[in-house]
Amino acid sequence: MIANGTEVKPNSEIEKKTFFTKKKILILSSLGIFIGILIALAASGLNLGQIFSSWTDSYYSAFGALGVYLIIFLISTFANMTILFPIPYAVALAYIGIKIYDGSIIGVNIWLLGIVAGSGAAIGELTAYYVGKGGAALLNSKEKKESVEKMKARIKKGWAVPLMFICAATFIPDDPLLILLGYAGYPLWKMLVTYFAGKIVLCVSTLYLIIQAQTIPAIANFFWILGVPGVSGETVDPWVSFLGWFVVLLLFFLIFFIDWTKLFKKFYQKTFKRQKTEVRASFIDPPAEKVLLRKVLK
Repeated sequence: MIANGTEVKPNSEIEKKTFFTKKKILILSSLGIFIGILIALAASGLNLGQIFSSWTDSYYSAFGALGVYLIIFLISTFANMTILFPIPYAVALAYIGIKIYDGSIIGVNIWLLGIVAGSGAAIGELTAYYVGKGGAALLNSKEKKESVEKMKARIKKGWAVPLMFICAATFIPDDPLLILLGYAGYPLWKMLVTYFAGKIVLCVSTLYLIIQAQTIPAIANFFWILGVPGVSGETVDPWVSFLGWFVVLLLFFLIFFIDWTKLFKKFYQKTFKRQKTEVRASFIDPPAEKVLLRKVLK
């Protein structure tokens, strides 16, 4: 488009070349805030695992087994209310699992604990759904139309429930999916039922794995670095815990928030184009050895 003798590019072209989209800014901001919280905790001599541990101990001392159910419900609900970068409530589950394993916490049923934690997590995910319901402000106009149309097509094909269950039952970030479902007008009750089932599977399996993992030193040490006191009760240095969390967050970001398919596609296209250019050049402008060989043959 030309205005006043100057070519003006459409908004869609400008958005394509803009790296810091609204979605990326929000993800990076959430990541930065979480890292800032970890730094503040480390500077005060604490870590995230100790915070969750102290809350659990306080509620258990005050209300017994009921207090454990209550605190895990509150933690899992709040942790899943944070858009795009949820707080890892599995740390609280890990601490409770270890305490059940060593007998420090008694009267808590693992299945019921998983159901309570999963219920809280599913309720917390309503935040992302209603963000999408209110207009999907995390996406720009062109991405919004394309993404919603794709989501509507998947809903018609019956893929919505399997996608939601996979995201709910694993640690795959699911807020982008829920935002799209909310914007596409997917029924709330179907989303809640699927997420209740998926989150319960995730929480119960996590608890059982954590309890079984106490016999595997490598996994037990991994949770210890993240700040979960081990069976011995020994706590890790706060800055070591911060470093461990930083590495986990970095890997999490690289795996789930980088479009590796697009990067590999660009790499493949560049490599293929370069090889094609080289082959074409070899025919148009043959190397000196081939020229010499042709002269000798003549």
